[in-house]
Amino acid sequence: MAQFRKRFWKQVTVGPVGGGGLSGPLLDGRPVKLPAGELLAVTSPVLAEALAEEWRQIAEGAQFTPDDLALTRIAGSHIERVLPDRASMEDALHAYGIDDNLCYQSAAQDEGVVARIRAWAAEQGLHPAMTEGLMPLTQPEAYGTALKQYLSALEPATLAALGVMVPITGSLLLPLALVHDVISFDEAVHLAHADEYRQLEQWGHDKELATLLEKRNADIADALRFLHLAQGRKPNS
Repeated sequence: MAQFRKRFWKQVTVGPVGGGGLSGPLLDGRPVKLPAGELLAVTSPVLAEALAEEWRQIAEGAQFTPDDLALTRIAGSHIERVLPDRASMEDALHAYGIDDNLCYQSAAQDEGVVARIRAWAAEQGLHPAMTEGLMPLTQPEAYGTALKQYLSALEPATLAALGVMVPITGSLLLPLALVHDVISFDEAVHLAHADEYRQLEQWGHDKELATLLEKRNADIADALRFLHLAQGRKPNS
């Protein structure tokens, strides 16, 4: 259960944090301390400003949880999990890649979008086996090796964003295609949840399922926004 906290600060600004050209939100002039004790500090000025805006948007005296601070939460994972031990994140993502949902084809999937992802993956030297069956698929050893090499070359911020997207989609290839602008956000979420959207079309509105999909899609959008800001992209650019 998320622990509620109450806004205690009056002013949020952006300033240098921890040296080394890093900056971050300052609450009444003090940097934010993350759960493991590290300071919330990033290299991208636009990300620092976006993080500060999250803290500004908490109303005075209001209670809040980490769910209200999506960018802060992802930045915290980047700082306290990925940077000190990226190998663990790479291993977790690799496991999803070896049993990738995208490799289990279904009639609900958009074949054109899948084909575009596969063509892009092949350009990266990634050639996964695909199946139309339900039995577990064993990937070639060469694919597992190529996937490890590919993950090892990614920027830490990309790994942090994938750490959010991959468990939601059950796929590594699909989020990789999204973060590299191979597919659009709408194409990504409709492909990731193709069976669920087909169910809604066939059986009508299911409030619980629709709410679940909305939450998942919002989390993917937050991770993508974090990555774009970390890369220095301005909002809506």
